[in-house]
Order: sequence, then structure tokens, then C-alpha cells
Amino acid sequence: MEREYKTTEELLGELARYGSIHIECSQEEEEEIRKAFLQIYGQRETSWILRTDGGYERQTVREYLRFFEQLSGSRRDCAEAMEEFELGGIKTKKLRFCTVSEHMRVNFARISLAENKLCFLENPLSNIDGESQKTILKWVGKQAEAGTKFVTTTPSLRHALLMPGTAFYKEDGRYIEAVSEEDGPQADPGEMLPQKIAAKSGSKTLLFEPKDIDYIESLNKANFLSVRNSTYQVSHTMDELEEMLKKFGFFRCHRSYIVNVQKVEEIEKWTKNSYSLRLNNSQHSQIPLAKGRVAEMKETYNW
Repeated sequence: MEREYKTTEELLGELARYGSIHIECSQEEEEEIRKAFLQIYGQRETSWILRTDGGYERQTVREYLRFFEQLSGSRRDCAEAMEEFELGGIKTKKLRFCTVSEHMRVNFARISLAENKLCFLENPLSNIDGESQKTILKWVGKQAEAGTKFVTTTPSLRHALLMPGTAFYKEDGRYIEAVSEEDGPQADPGEMLPQKIAAKSGSKTLLFEPKDIDYIESLNKANFLSVRNSTYQVSHTMDELEEMLKKFGFFRCHRSYIVNVQKVEEIEKWTKNSYSLRLNNSQHSQIPLAKGRVAEMKETYNW
């Protein structure tokens, strides 16, 4: 059963219970959460990655990280941090010329040098490439297992669910836990299934062949097909879509996600309780895999 919290302070006060909390929210709500976090936990011995972080633009990646290595008195060498976040190839690149993905890896290398056990992260996975997501999720998972607590804000529930810990979304002024497990009805093996799925694009109704769909996402009580990096809203429920598409090789990998298994190139394990599916689409999308469905997926597809 989903847990609910009436206020931001009430939710953040439960950080010890969850280990890490990841919240789908708007940018305005993000500011409210950041202020509440600061009031409860303060700045001391806390690492931050904020949406506005850009670093010192005239410094190179190595100069920037060396500065924070010295500032924090880190036991880690900045060369070690650069290697962990795959920054060796751009160590002499000035920060003002770095891409969004490179900037985010630099930010994570920076907080890794501080070695704090509490981190606040704003929008850490959005607009970065799949390899950067993979590197960041691997580090966050390792730190979470070692006892570091994270609070993340993000506009994407999918990104919140990928992070190790517990995801929440806000609805009607309450924070609601995004439950990972829910058993849907089983499809009738003998049922005739449609060859195409109808979805809306403005005033038009488009018909998609199942093979063209990467995954289906449930977000804010609406369901969306992801096709060639674009999303299209469908009127069917997730349970209906699960039944309709099962014979076409789709799997309900999470309460909020149905994935085209033909698009899956890797099952990734971040921690003992945190998994994701990496797709072979152009974005190498990461899709949450609920821990209770790992065994079923492996058995169903002989992986």
C-alpha cells in the first residue's frame, strides 16, 4: 500500500526510514523541497548538485576538481574521481565548453571528493546521454549501499524510479509513494489482439505497430507510448495495454512501465534492490525494473 505524506517536511523527516527519497515534482516545487531540506538538515556535511551549478567556466575539469579536492581535504585523489566518472579524456577542457552530460559527471565527481553521507540532487539524470546516466546510477547505487542518503528532485517519475531508494510523486497536495509492485490481470492466451495501437497527436489519431513502440509510461494518471523519442497519449489503461501487447513481446516490468523486450539490450543492477533495463534505442533509455519482476522476466525470456 502506498504511503502518503501531507507536507514536504513530513516526507523529508522520514529519510532515515527510506534511506533515499526521490521526488517527481515541478521546478517550483523543487525550490520548496530544497528549502525544507535545508531547514531540516542544514548545509554542514551535505553535498549539493543544483540545477544552476555551472562551475568556474574558465577552469579546466582537472583544475576545478583539484580545487575541491584541496577544499574538502579529501582522501580521494581527483585523478581517481575523474577516472570513475570517465573524465580523463576531457581533463584539460574548460568547463564553459563542456556538454550538459560532461558537466553533470563533473558535478558528481566533485561531490564524490567531499565523501559526505547526505546529498541533495536536483534533476541529475535529465538531458544527459545514456552512458552518463549509467555511470551516475552506478556510483549512486554503490554509495547508497555504503550508507549515503540521497534526496533527489526531478520532473521525471521514470528517473525517480531509476534511483536506488523510494520514489514519490505529488498529487492533490500530498506526496504519494510510487509503489513498485502491482499484479495486473493475466491475458487470455486465446484472445485476438489488435495489430496497431491508437494514440493521440493533437487533433489526429495515429496508429502504431507494436514493433515501433519502445515502452509505455504511466504518468500523472495518463499513459504514453514512447516511439522514436516522441511520446503519444493513449486512452487505454496500463492493464489493458499489458493484455493487448503481451503476445507482441511486451513485459510489464514495473507498475508504471511496459517495455518492448525486443528493444532491451541489458539488465543493469545498481544495488541488490535496484534494477533497470537499458534499451537499444537512440537515447539508450533506462527503464525501471521492479525487483519482484526480475525473476519472472528472466524465466519468461530464458535470460
